[in-house]
Amino acid sequence: MSPSTLSPRRRLARGLAALALALSPVACGASGPSGAKGPPGAAEGRVAPVDVRDADFSASLYSIVRDGEPSAQRAGLLIGVVRRQLAHAAARFNAGHPDRGLQSVLGALYLVRPGEGRAEMIDAVGERALAGAIERLSPRGDEGRVQALMELRAAALPRGSRARAEVDEHLAALARWMKDTRTGGPLERLGMDQRASVARALVDSRPESIQRAAAATAAWIDLAIEFNIEYQQGGKRPERDEAVEAARALESGGATLAALFLRHGDAKGAVEQIDRTSARRVIPPGLYQRLKAAATEDDAASWQALAMAFAHHAGQERDVETGLSQDLLDGALWGTALEAYRRDPRSQDSAALLSQLMIRLGMSEATPLVVAGALGDRPSLDALGAALGLVLSALAEEASTDDFDAARRTYHAAGPLLVLADRAARSGGALDPSGASVRSLMASLELRAGNLAAALPLLRAATAAEPTVNGLTVLAMAERQAGEPQAALEDVRRALGAPDARTSLLDVIQAHVLAFELHRDAGTHDRAKESLDAALAAALDARQRARDPGTKARVERLLGRILDGYGDGKGAARAHERAFALVTADPPLLGATMLDAVGRALVRRDLQSARRALKRGLEANLDEEDLVYGGLWVLLLERSLGVATDGTAGRALEGATSRTSWTGKLAAWANGKLSDAELGRLAQSAAQRVEAQFYTAMARKAAGDAGADEQLRAVAKSPVIDLLEVHLARDLLAPSLHLDLPASARLP
Repeated sequence: MSPSTLSPRRRLARGLAALALALSPVACGASGPSGAKGPPGAAEGRVAPVDVRDADFSASLYSIVRDGEPSAQRAGLLIGVVRRQLAHAAARFNAGHPDRGLQSVLGALYLVRPGEGRAEMIDAVGERALAGAIERLSPRGDEGRVQALMELRAAALPRGSRARAEVDEHLAALARWMKDTRTGGPLERLGMDQRASVARALVDSRPESIQRAAAATAAWIDLAIEFNIEYQQGGKRPERDEAVEAARALESGGATLAALFLRHGDAKGAVEQIDRTSARRVIPPGLYQRLKAAATEDDAASWQALAMAFAHHAGQERDVETGLSQDLLDGALWGTALEAYRRDPRSQDSAALLSQLMIRLGMSEATPLVVAGALGDRPSLDALGAALGLVLSALAEEASTDDFDAARRTYHAAGPLLVLADRAARSGGALDPSGASVRSLMASLELRAGNLAAALPLLRAATAAEPTVNGLTVLAMAERQAGEPQAALEDVRRALGAPDARTSLLDVIQAHVLAFELHRDAGTHDRAKESLDAALAAALDARQRARDPGTKARVERLLGRILDGYGDGKGAARAHERAFALVTADPPLLGATMLDAVGRALVRRDLQSARRALKRGLEANLDEEDLVYGGLWVLLLERSLGVATDGTAGRALEGATSRTSWTGKLAAWANGKLSDAELGRLAQSAAQRVEAQFYTAMARKAAGDAGADEQLRAVAKSPVIDLLEVHLARDLLAPSLHLDLPASARLP
């Protein structure tokens, strides 16, 4: 398809994507801001920027969102908070999470209101964050925000530098592009200008930018009204694009104008603009009434009502052609929620809404302080549970991108809430969720980060407060990795006697299997058999009780692991076959079953079973990540056996080889495109470093290197206990046992 046959919006998206490539940090050679001009709207004066460190970020951000009263001290703190937030955004882009990086950039800019922008807010690191945001927004055709961010980025670069000259050139090219793509009828062209100017004003807080967007919106509404009158009087069928643009202006023009000002917390400005333009004729009456109340009363109740109206609208299905854009709606929701909170920081509803938005915008760290400030010294159990739920949501959001540093800042800020939770627990109060739940989640993140020293006290505190089979089993696994097998066995004993042992059947099986492994590795084979027999009995019992296919499949996989412990490879293979039959219609469970089967076959050196399981995954078109790991294991098994590949592993790896993801790097290494040393250098997290160590050790072992086992022992002792590679390394090194199945066991 040639560019001339594309619609204006699609041509714009393609053109901006090309500009973004040229504007990437590598292309621009970004440097420090010495001699840089201030960003648009910079309000100069005597302000001392505050160096906000990560340790101070939660409290500093909380101070900024809680109080918007202007002062020199606040201006200095705002500079430091914006800088630090942009540094977090840059780190998220660098870690391969561009969507989270973009939201974090928006979070930084949303903190800035008209008249608050200053040159010092964007340093060299912030400039790189802006570059990442530009690259992310450009393919979407978001010309207004791209242009504003380019200008901010240019202002952060030294005059006369090559990087500054390149950004200026691309700004000029973007301006020409915007002019050239204004095609179609007069209303459609005006609509393009209106969208771009409004989008720009979301991130450019200068008063002139907001007024320019307001004027464009008013003109757009005027022309739509005129278009509608002409159509009604003349009856001539209009061009579709012009008709859609008119419908959009008439349906959402008034709300757009309101949202534009509300993004900056300016209800009075919104009412004044609406009252003197045709927007008054098209704004929904209910929205206007709430807007008027916020402008005149300016109290917590009126702002809460306005914020809740936008929150409700955000949850409704909207027409993509004529409704408010999601970005504008999000901006208005942020502005109104912030004003509602500032009018009454002790309102739990306002604190909860603002916290949810801060989590979305990459500013989770202050949410515990926001919700704690609304609780008081003796909150109700329901209110405290809701606050802890928001902390869990914040931690889970950071967990989704492995941002362990942000999770730690958030958890540290939740200290006062955990004190209240502990007090409630001592008084017999039942919290949902509980402080133990928060500590357990943070412990799991520390384990994933490889920080066993931080995870252990969290696990001990959580299980002391709420002893569960799963929690105590995880603690036992961590104790084992810390070199404390006796403590781990004691944790297993407590797990099997936990209050939920009668109902948590799968967790009980896991606890027995862990006890078997601990005894096996210690050489106490009689005790190992006792534990394995108990695991088998529990698995057979759970197999009879299981009802849904997912639970049945998990039991079969556990049964296969147990039978492997006895040395019954054929029985284990049959259990995996039954598991496959149960999850054929559930891709996530099928992927887990496939990896389990291939992994067990790798340990048993059963190439036929490994290939058969991987082929099932290929036939089901499983996720690329599952296929890459399965393909790696089959390939390593082929090499260790000295057997020529049959192509199955290659098929599993081929789609990922050119990817920039971690699994793409693993696939490239497997295909000889990366060396062992290069793979190790590319590993960015603790989990990735352990994986790189495992695969390079396995390759060395397959090549006959006698020292590879020592590298595998290091993997087996890794604190990243939930990695499959850690479990595989341990099983590959475990002593071989051939135990008799209990005579009373009736196997399927």
